[in-house]
Amino acid sequence: MDNICPECQNLVTNTQNKHKNKESHSFLTLISTLPNSRLFKCTSCHAYLHSYDQQWEVLIEGYYDRLSNTLAANSHMLAAG
Repeated sequence: MDNICPECQNLVTNTQNKHKNKESHSFLTLISTLPNSRLFKCTSCHAYLHSYDQQWEVLIEGYYDRLSNTLAANSHMLAAG
């Protein structure tokens, strides 16, 4: 799970978030829905997540470059400061 964003990781690993819906992660886009099952794509890391029976699983890992995102965040802070 090193290739998914922190928000996706929180949905999958944090037991408190397992009972929450997609509103706890604003970058998820609903792709498909069936009774008690929904498929999402994360627009941040491009992972595919499956929500079922109040649980989350990663179907396909995306691409999340922690180094690029850290550098981008630091450059915004330098530009603002």
